[in-house]
Amino acid sequence: MTYKLRILSLGAGIQSSTLLLMAERGEIEPFSCAIFADTGWEGKATYDWLDWLKQTCKTPIITVRASMSIFEHSMGSGFRSGYLCGVGMSLPAYTYFNGEKAITKRQCTNFFKLEPIRKETRRLLGLAPRQHAPKDCVEQVVGISLDEARRMKPSRYRMLFLSYPLVHMGMSRLDCMNWLTGNGYPIPPKSSCVGCPFHSNNEWREVAKSPVDWKQAVDLDNRIRSIEGFRGNLFLHRSCRPLEEVDFSTPEERGQGVFDFVKDDKLNLFVNNISIITPEAL
Repeated sequence: MTYKLRILSLGAGIQSSTLLLMAERGEIEPFSCAIFADTGWEGKATYDWLDWLKQTCKTPIITVRASMSIFEHSMGSGFRSGYLCGVGMSLPAYTYFNGEKAITKRQCTNFFKLEPIRKETRRLLGLAPRQHAPKDCVEQVVGISLDEARRMKPSRYRMLFLSYPLVHMGMSRLDCMNWLTGNGYPIPPKSSCVGCPFHSNNEWREVAKSPVDWKQAVDLDNRIRSIEGFRGNLFLHRSCRPLEEVDFSTPEERGQGVFDFVKDDKLNLFVNNISIITPEAL
């Protein structure tokens, strides 16, 4: 198969950064470009790392954004429009449903990540609005590692063919970290939104170190508490408590074990007995 474009979906985390740097060293096939979908609410460490990649790599790195940041959207008034629903709905939020903890459907990835990348891909191909692209004319490389292989999916778009080199090379996230350090590169920070509900307590503690980031997260958490169309209150933290009231002390400080929330949404929900609910159920 010959592709017109080979694009890296750059999340600026460990796995996708490893792929980009591997291509720079000639260890894997080079990319036409890398596309970073900026939600507008990434942590400062992620933006600093992205700047480092742009200065280090010859591969063009393109940054794209939706019409508004995820924070701006989530702080707006409640509404329902197509697949993008109102405040607290584009990103997941925790609540109680039928007496059990549940989480609203995650839609932020589609609107703030996938759609901007798809639009930029069409622009790079020179396609006019509504013009059909040839089947599989773009190879979109995704930084899913072997330990996340369950997340592999076929493309929903006819023009895109998704590939997962790390899985095919048998590389886990730890293997990526070892490759980075073994080749003299620093370890990238975790890439996620400031107020991501999938944060572990460790990550919430990091957010709290920045007064600006913490205030925005608390403001959003308070904003989504009670939204029209929901039977219960919504929360950013899995405990279903306001962020300002959550005890973020470490397990060691509390004299407990060291288990903390692992940032894998489906695994987290299973471990913590939390079900996913859709807007229609509410």
